[in-house]
Amino acid sequence: MKGTCPPGPRGHLLTGNSREFYKDQLRFLTDIAREFGDVVRLRFLHLPVYVLNNPKHIEWVFGSRNFIKPMSLRMPLQRRIFGNGLLSSQGELWLRERRLTQIAFHRDRVATYGAAMVACAKEMLAGWQSGEIRDVYDDMRTLALEIAAKCLFSVDMSGDGAMVRDVCNTIIKVFASQGGPLWVLDNLFPTPNNLRFRKAINQLDKIIYDLISRHRREHAQGDNLLSILISSEDEDGSRMSYQQLRDELATLLFASHEAAALVLTWTCYLLALYPEAQATVVSELRGLLNGRKTLEAADVPALSYTRRVVLEAMRLYPPNRSVGREALNDCEIGDYHVPAGAQIMMSQWVVHRDSRYFDSPKQFRPDRWTPEFMKQLPKYAYFPFGGGPRVCVGQHFAMMEAILVIATILRRFKLTLVEGQVVEPRPVVLLRPWNAVKIRLTDLEN
Repeated sequence: MKGTCPPGPRGHLLTGNSREFYKDQLRFLTDIAREFGDVVRLRFLHLPVYVLNNPKHIEWVFGSRNFIKPMSLRMPLQRRIFGNGLLSSQGELWLRERRLTQIAFHRDRVATYGAAMVACAKEMLAGWQSGEIRDVYDDMRTLALEIAAKCLFSVDMSGDGAMVRDVCNTIIKVFASQGGPLWVLDNLFPTPNNLRFRKAINQLDKIIYDLISRHRREHAQGDNLLSILISSEDEDGSRMSYQQLRDELATLLFASHEAAALVLTWTCYLLALYPEAQATVVSELRGLLNGRKTLEAADVPALSYTRRVVLEAMRLYPPNRSVGREALNDCEIGDYHVPAGAQIMMSQWVVHRDSRYFDSPKQFRPDRWTPEFMKQLPKYAYFPFGGGPRVCVGQHFAMMEAILVIATILRRFKLTLVEGQVVEPRPVVLLRPWNAVKIRLTDLEN
């Protein structure tokens, strides 16, 4: 077995497994894990792709220097979004960016963001009315953007929120076509998709450059991430260029706020779908507040059941369908040969729903997340924030945001899923819902 090629579906002579994969990505990844095991070989056109479904193999890849970010982040359309930001950069540039960004996401500093998170959530709720139906995906995208802007940049982006959402929608529509035969052409030539994409990114650039200019005028000495990035100096005394700053902010505004919005959206959906869990959150919240109106960052440790709800929501609906890497040199994974240049895919969707690690894996069961369960769980049987040195720098920020926002919503409203709608995940860049997620509100204060 040692050094052999892993098993996998045969695929088409020319396109490999591309057609089956993009037809239904989540089902395809689930089916090949069940049929072929922990290491599965696919082929997209000429490119070999190795899908890993075992936490031990995933841990090894995350910890090895033989793997870099995947080829997809070097495609022209992806590069146009993220440039050399924290998500896509490599080597010394990434290390410098990571060190700077970590300052803003240190645990002690994250605790200071709690008041702004709650204030933004309460501002959103002021526009909600008992009895109305809300598209919570749309609402959470607006909220997550405002929280990121206020906590990390000390600016109000409420005026730009609609444009940022429109830009994101355009980008999502373009990437939705990536499984088709024209995807390579879209990346290389001015096709209609390419032109729509360029226009959207130009709009995003204008928003970001205006934000940087405004921040330099109004918050030159501010104690936030953007101030840290603007004032930082290399050993030779040089500072980040406008282009470097743009790349970092594009990564945060596009990728980070969208991921946070999805965690909130799927959590609201599941709580509306499981009223018993929702009632338990409300009970925990009332016991903690005891008449107090506003939540604080210091309340987060006491909201243990709410935390379990968020953990379970990210298990069932992780923001990313999968995480990718690329092999720099030939290596072996699980006794199988992996050539240099091969793309590695590690799917949270598949591993998070593996019955080897989770009883009744398709059920929403927040109670499973006891300290004892978490201690015996293999390290990368659960990895909603990725892993290794490049684990999401904002994971503590995201957890506190999700817990405080969900608790703030349920202090005021009961959530009920509107009957008759079909809510399904759509893996385009991130794991988004196909359509609006419609939830009816009932005021709990009356």
